Amino acid sequence: MKQTFFLLMLLAASTLNAQHKLTIAVDGVEQTAGTLHVAVYDAENFLKKPAYGTLAKVDREEISINLDNVAPGEYAVSIFHDENDNGKLDTGAFGIPTEKTGNSNNAKGTYGPPKFDDCKFTVNDDTVIYITLTSYKMP
Repeated sequence: MKQTFFLLMLLAASTLNAQHKLTIAVDGVEQTAGTLHVAVYDAENFLKKPAYGTLAKVDREEISINLDNVAPGEYAVSIFHDENDNGKLDTGAFGIPTEKTGNSNNAKGTYGPPKFDDCKFTVNDDTVIYITLTSYKMP
C-alpha cells in the first residue's frame, strides 16, 4: 500500500513539472537569407526578457521552429527576420521596423508593438502556433 501511494505521488509530481514542445510555423518569408530571431515571453516580461528563445536560419519560405521543454503557462511570441544578419531589428523613420516581423495570433499593434493579451496563447500540452511575417506600413 505504501509503495502504491509513493508511486502515485511520484507520478503526480512529475506531471506538475511536465514540459511540452512548442512548434512555431512561420510563413510570409520573402528573402530566403538571414536569420529569424524568435522570443517567447511570459506576461510579466513581455518584450523585455524572453522566457525562451532561439535563432533559425532562413533557407526557405516556410519555416518550422521547435522549442522543447516549455513549461505550461501563457506566452506570447515575437519574431523578426534579420534579413542582413546584423544581429538586430533594423528600423527607419520613427523607429518603424524595416525588416519583417510577426507575433503570435498575428497580432498587430497600433503606433507600437501589440499588447500581451492580443498575442497570448496557452501551453498545457504540445502546442503548434502559426505566425505570418509582415512588413510595417505607415497607417
